[in-house]
Amino acid sequence: MSDLTRRLPWLTGVAVGLAFLTICFSIGLQKGGNLINIAEQAALTMAYPVQKGIDLAFTTCGEVFDRYINLIGTRDKNLRLEKEVAELNHRLAQLEETRLENQRLHKLLNFREQYDVLARGIAAHVIGRQTESLSRILIVDCGHTRGIRVNSPVFTPGGVIGRVVACGPQSAKVLLLTDRNSACDVIVQRNRARGILQGTGDRVCRLAYLRRTTKIRPGDQLITSGLDGIFPKGITVGSIIAVNHQANDLSQDIIVKPEFSADTIEEVYILPSSPTL
Repeated sequence: MSDLTRRLPWLTGVAVGLAFLTICFSIGLQKGGNLINIAEQAALTMAYPVQKGIDLAFTTCGEVFDRYINLIGTRDKNLRLEKEVAELNHRLAQLEETRLENQRLHKLLNFREQYDVLARGIAAHVIGRQTESLSRILIVDCGHTRGIRVNSPVFTPGGVIGRVVACGPQSAKVLLLTDRNSACDVIVQRNRARGILQGTGDRVCRLAYLRRTTKIRPGDQLITSGLDGIFPKGITVGSIIAVNHQANDLSQDIIVKPEFSADTIEEVYILPSSPTL
């Protein structure tokens, strides 16, 4: 590229500028203006596009910067609001959990007031569950430092749920009525027939050792007999949901639904030791 080609844009600009100035001077002189005013007006006219462009650039940059700052501020504000909402939701969840716990404990207290023999019992929280194979066991947060002993009976507002089978200083293991190793001496409330409630390892129990001639029907309520030396007499245990007669008509397969659900128990009521029956 020759020097002339490289200088052509610059020369063109100078030529255009000179031509513009010449026109301005000519027009100004024709209108009777003096040379200084004409030169000043020409300079202002030529500088206007540059100044306007610089001003527009600064204005645009300022607006962009302001918007950027506003966006950052809005984002930070949104983050703070989201954090506050999360904290409030957490507090609401805690308050609701406290309300529900108080409601359950109130039911336990009402249950205790229904039976004089339970007046010296204590409330405990479930802190663990063991449901391997056919086992149905709860772990609670009180032990022999609070008077709990092996065979201490355990209740919920629905009635009997089981008994303590192992005890440490601060915790105890509760064998539920549904455990296959569990047994409880019971009475059919309607006709006073006596039998043994046995766990199946599932969610139900079976009523065994009834006389063959005993009339049992679904809906019959079972209560503790007090004859096993563990559970006080007259506490609700469960209800009969099915009676299946064997083919030889010598026995009955009686299915009992306990008054609790092992998966939802969170608090229990324990007698520190077996009462005198």
